[in-house]
Amino acid sequence: MKKYAFLPGALMIVGAVIWAAWTLQWSVPALVLGVGGLLALAVGIAANLKAIREWFADPRGIFAINSIVSTMLLVAILGLLNALVGFRAVTFDWTEAGRNTLTAGTRAILQSLGKDVRIVQYGRTHDPVTDGRLAAFAAVSPRIRTEFVDMDAAPQALKKYAVSRPGTVVIESGDRFRKVEKVTEPALSTAILQVTNATEPLVCFATGEGEHGLDDAGAQGLSGLAAVLTASNYKPDRVNLMQGEVPQLCTAIVVAGVPNGLSSDAVSRISRYIARGGRVALLLDPPVDPKLVEFLKPLGILVGQGVIIETSNAGRAVGAGPDNPIGLIYHEHPVTQSFEQRTLFGKAVPLSIIGTNVGTPRPLVSTGDTAFERIDLLSTSTEFTPGRDRRGPFVLAAANAIPRGSRDATLPEPRIVVTGDSDFLTNALLTLTPNRDLAVRIIAWLAGEEETHVVSVEERQNRRITMTQSRLTLMRLVNIGLLPLIPVLAGLVHFFRSRR
Repeated sequence: MKKYAFLPGALMIVGAVIWAAWTLQWSVPALVLGVGGLLALAVGIAANLKAIREWFADPRGIFAINSIVSTMLLVAILGLLNALVGFRAVTFDWTEAGRNTLTAGTRAILQSLGKDVRIVQYGRTHDPVTDGRLAAFAAVSPRIRTEFVDMDAAPQALKKYAVSRPGTVVIESGDRFRKVEKVTEPALSTAILQVTNATEPLVCFATGEGEHGLDDAGAQGLSGLAAVLTASNYKPDRVNLMQGEVPQLCTAIVVAGVPNGLSSDAVSRISRYIARGGRVALLLDPPVDPKLVEFLKPLGILVGQGVIIETSNAGRAVGAGPDNPIGLIYHEHPVTQSFEQRTLFGKAVPLSIIGTNVGTPRPLVSTGDTAFERIDLLSTSTEFTPGRDRRGPFVLAAANAIPRGSRDATLPEPRIVVTGDSDFLTNALLTLTPNRDLAVRIIAWLAGEEETHVVSVEERQNRRITMTQSRLTLMRLVNIGLLPLIPVLAGLVHFFRSRR
C-alpha cells in the first residue's frame, strides 16, 4: 500500500478545487483542504521517492510525464480562455426577434459616452433579468460600471436616492443621478443620457404673489425640492410674474401655492406662455382664486369649492390627520406609470375632469372612497354632512397635453399639471419618498424628457425556457462537479494501466 500513499493528498486537492468551483470562492474550508492535500501529497512522494526515481528512468514514466504536462497545458489554456471571456464576454443572441440584443441606438449612446457611469441595482436578491440587461450595457462600453447593493445594508443610500422598491436601479454620473424602477432598455438609455448630458433644463418657480419660497428651508419652503431637482440634472430658478412675461428659456414654470390669488396680468402671462408651447405646474390651495377656476375650465379641469377630508386612519403612521388626503389611485399616464406608492397631501381642494375641446385632460392621482368634500371652509368638523358635503373619490392631481395644429407644429406641445394642494412638495412632506418621486415625475413630464433621447425598442417575443431549481442544481453539478473530473479519471486510468 506504500505506493498508493500519494492518493489521499491528490484526492484532497481535487476536492478543494471542486469545493472552490462550487462556491465560486476560496473559502477557509477549501483552503484548509487544499493545503492539507498538498502536505499529504508531499508525504506520499517522500515515501515513494526511490520508486519515483526508478519510474522516471523508465520510458513509460517519461510518457506519463509528457501526458501530465500536456494535460496541465490544456487546462491552463482553457483557464486563460475562460479568464479572457470573463473580462470581455462575447455573447450570441440566437432568439428569432433579437430579444437579448441592444438596439443600434443604444449601442451608439454607450459607445459615445464621455463620462463614467455607475449603475447600481438595489434589492435583497439578484434579479437575473436585470443582471443580464446591465451586463449587456457594461459589455458595450468600458465607462459603464455595474454593482448590486443589498437594500438592508445601505440605509443611507436608500435615503439619498429615495429608493423604496427592490429591483430599483440608480444611474449616477458625477453628482447627477436618475432612478429607474421599471428596468427596460429605453429607460436605462434615457437615464444615462440625462446624467451625462451637460444641458440642464431650466425649471422656473413663480414669485411675487405669496408662493412657497425656493430658498426657504422652513417647513413650508421648497429648498428640499430645489436640492432634489439640482441632483436630478435640472436648474431651478425664480421668475417674477409681476414684472413681465415668462422667459422663453424656462422649460417649465411652477406656481407653487397662491394664497392671495393671482393678478389678471399674471394669469394672462401664464396663458400666453402656454400658447407659446410652455409647460406649467399650477399647485392650488383652498380657497382657490376665482380667476384660476375660470382659467382652468376651458382646459377640462374643474376646481371644487371645499376641502377634502380623509376619514380613514391610513395617514396616522406618518403623523397625518383628517386634513391630509392620501393619494391611493394612480391613473394611466406617463407621470404615474408603474407608480404604486401612497402620497400624502396637505389641505387640498378636489378636482374633476370635464369635457373640453382643448387638449386631453386626464386624472393623475385620486383619493379613495373614504374621503369627502367639506363645503364649509370655516368649519373644523370631520363628520360628513348629508345634503351638503360630497363623498369621494376625488382627483388630487390632473394633467392636460394640448396637441399642436399644422400651422404651429414646430412649437413644443403645451402641457399643464394641476394639483389641489401645494404642500405635498414642501419641505414638511417632501421627506416622504412617494411625494418626492411624484414631484420629480411631474417636473420630468413637463420638461418633456420622454420626448427626447428615448430609444425605441419594439416588443419582442419571449421564448425563454423556464428552468426549475432542481434543473439548475443538476446543470451546476454536471458542469462544475462531474465534467472537470473526466480528464482526471482518464489520467488515473492511464496511470494504473501503465503500471501493469
